[in-house]
Amino acid sequence: MIKKALVFYISRYSGHFHAACAIEKGLVEVVEDIEVDKVNALSYTNPILEKVINKAYMEVIKKKPKIWGDMYDNPEVMKKTKKVREVLHKFNVPKIKKLIDAYAPDIIYCTQAFPCGMTADYKRIFNKDILLVGVLTDYAPHSYWLFDEVNFYVVPSEETARVLERKGVSADKIKVLGIPVDPKFGVTHDATKIRKKMELSKEKPTILIMGGSQGLGAVETIVRSLLTDTEHAYQILVVAGSNRKLFSRLRRLKKRKQASDRVRILSFVDNIDELMEISDIIVTKAGGMTVAEAQVKKLPMLLVDPIPGHEQMNTDYLVGKGAAVEVKKGESVHGAINKLFDSKDTLPKMRKNLDQLGHPNSALDVAKLIFEK
Repeated sequence: MIKKALVFYISRYSGHFHAACAIEKGLVEVVEDIEVDKVNALSYTNPILEKVINKAYMEVIKKKPKIWGDMYDNPEVMKKTKKVREVLHKFNVPKIKKLIDAYAPDIIYCTQAFPCGMTADYKRIFNKDILLVGVLTDYAPHSYWLFDEVNFYVVPSEETARVLERKGVSADKIKVLGIPVDPKFGVTHDATKIRKKMELSKEKPTILIMGGSQGLGAVETIVRSLLTDTEHAYQILVVAGSNRKLFSRLRRLKKRKQASDRVRILSFVDNIDELMEISDIIVTKAGGMTVAEAQVKKLPMLLVDPIPGHEQMNTDYLVGKGAAVEVKKGESVHGAINKLFDSKDTLPKMRKNLDQLGHPNSALDVAKLIFEK
């Protein structure tokens, strides 16, 4: 008999979406007969509100990131917004009911707290016994995840599990399986072939620079500074993501600096696993999905100007584990990179520490939590 799974996420350009894709791949690989459907729950229930929220979020984290940090998992904010959230859920539940009843899934996975709350309300209001799994994509479990109707919480670390327990979640509901990453990150690629294809040298240090799916942060500043370094002659891989303006500016910079042999400018790509395979370090935002992928690839991280809240908590965790270095300003990245490469033992120590952290089979383990072949 065919099994059915729904995977709810929000925002197409997000770690939540990539986690949903990874869960889908894990389910297809583990379960012989399964049908999986991924749904952007916020777009489905509130398409206009989704655009407003996404725009507001981007404005806040770009211009006033401290406001986001102050709001993140803040009990006072939760208290003040309780009635608004209840009204929103009441409005959305009939829409979610129509979707769930029509699809009739055996299990629902949520990679973000908003659809998890709506599904929990659906279960409670209509007395439904569908399995509900909350899949956290950051190391900081905020209280918006907490619902009695959730059957299991998948978390990235033991430390995250302990925080959930302190918030009142039963230990037997919590499974430390890692952030679900695409199973391809667990595959060791032929680095020589990849370098040859990209016309890169094995002898020169290779730096991968990213700003998340949307190309945020001081990416251009960092690249501009690194191009002044003739002593180290870094090879630079830059992923601009969906940020077309950044992509265009970087291409002009590359041409102006005559750095075609040192820099590769990429837009939105689907081979991050290959780029990580040939890199010596990644300079990036501290998004949960990116750092989870880097852990699987045992790639040391330099985390730049983390957003207060979830990114700062991700950063604190990884720095504490000796897997990452934090830099507060883009202008300081060049010096931090030089320090790492000039040291003989720092990067090897970081790679050794990463050996203990990655969850290469996370997507498969999430599938096996409920299903086995």
